[in-house]
Amino acid sequence: MPKGAAVAISLTEAVALGLRDNRTIKSAYLSRIAQKFDLFVAGTRFRPRISVAADVFRAWSGGVSSTQSNVTPQVGVLLPTGANAGFSWARNDRFQDGQHFASEVSTFSVSQPLLRGAGPDINLAPIRRARLQERINQLGLKNTVSNAVSSIVFAYRGLVQAQEQVRLAELALQRTRDLLETNRALIAAGRMAAADIVQTESGVANQEVAVLQAGQTRTSAQLALLQLLALDLSTNIVAGDSIDTGRVAIDLDKALELGRSARMDLLSSELAVEQGRISLREAKNNRLWDLSATGSVSRFRGSDALRSPLDGDTDKRVGLTLNIPIGGDYAPRQGEINATVALRQAEITYQDTSQAAESQIRDAVQSVEASWLQLEAARRARNLAARALDIQREKLNFGRASNFEVLSFEADLRAADAQELSAKINYLNQLTSLDQQIGSTLDTWKIDLND
Repeated sequence: MPKGAAVAISLTEAVALGLRDNRTIKSAYLSRIAQKFDLFVAGTRFRPRISVAADVFRAWSGGVSSTQSNVTPQVGVLLPTGANAGFSWARNDRFQDGQHFASEVSTFSVSQPLLRGAGPDINLAPIRRARLQERINQLGLKNTVSNAVSSIVFAYRGLVQAQEQVRLAELALQRTRDLLETNRALIAAGRMAAADIVQTESGVANQEVAVLQAGQTRTSAQLALLQLLALDLSTNIVAGDSIDTGRVAIDLDKALELGRSARMDLLSSELAVEQGRISLREAKNNRLWDLSATGSVSRFRGSDALRSPLDGDTDKRVGLTLNIPIGGDYAPRQGEINATVALRQAEITYQDTSQAAESQIRDAVQSVEASWLQLEAARRARNLAARALDIQREKLNFGRASNFEVLSFEADLRAADAQELSAKINYLNQLTSLDQQIGSTLDTWKIDLND
């Protein structure tokens, strides 16, 4: 249970603390580390690949032993056209009967696909898809932070409401105690039966219970907010902001337009469709024949007659290679079907998300308007209930109203206070929900993500 000196905090401070310490947000930023490296890896597709292979061994053959070593450095690079260019240098050393023999082969080769895997559109596809995924990941982070901020705002207002409930319960208790004193004075003056005071005493007891219940609700609201802010659960946190419920004019058309351009789920769904189109182009290309133009230049040097019969010679080759799969391999067709289905599903998801987004925005706008009308009605009802109670108390003083009637009007005022408080909080929460629906929560709170 929170204890110690009260620590007042504003809503702005609560949001700032949440951005710094909220565990959900911290986890989302940790995920971004891996996601960014995924993008980096995709961007290295056209960087040179360098490798070195080496071995050394002792061999026995026909009673003759020898020691041999091989080292083969290689470098290869994929070009946006789909061409693979590579250079390798292989050296062999052989020691036999006190003699040293060596041979070297240097080779430069190029292979340019003409059908499958040919062209920048296909070879740049993985990078484009990774960039789209990065944008989806950024939207996911934005959505996570937005939801976390909204959760903190809702929890803060829950604490404000709980604190107000305590205040209203204490006011109601004080009014009932004042009525009890009035009853005692009327009984002393002989203007009220002594038995009638039992109703008021019961009312005092009931209000004392209501104060305790309101305090328990406030404690629960404190704990809920402390958990979202990742603070010590024993902190006696207090919401310091008052409830400001000025009306906010909402333009439905502008809300819909903003939602279409800023909602994270809608934008992510649109990007997923583009990813599906890229994957389908790749799948269709993968069904083409493997036809490539190839060329290579090799240079031979060495003193080992077994391995270097062409010492000093250069071998040049240019040609075409063709690989035609004939039957049995349905994987390329399977890939195209899967990509086609995935694209269609992504389009359907986008259509559904778009319609759901419009529906949710329209509902959020009408909920804001309806909650404002409810707040205005609740305020009128509260003012009338307070006026009616004052009239009944005056009547009681003049003996024109019963104690039961005053207690009834007191109960009406308590209900009206609670209704007005709920209407205020509900109106503010509906505005926050509308921010969520149109994707403007971070803009409203002027939050710039450090991604």
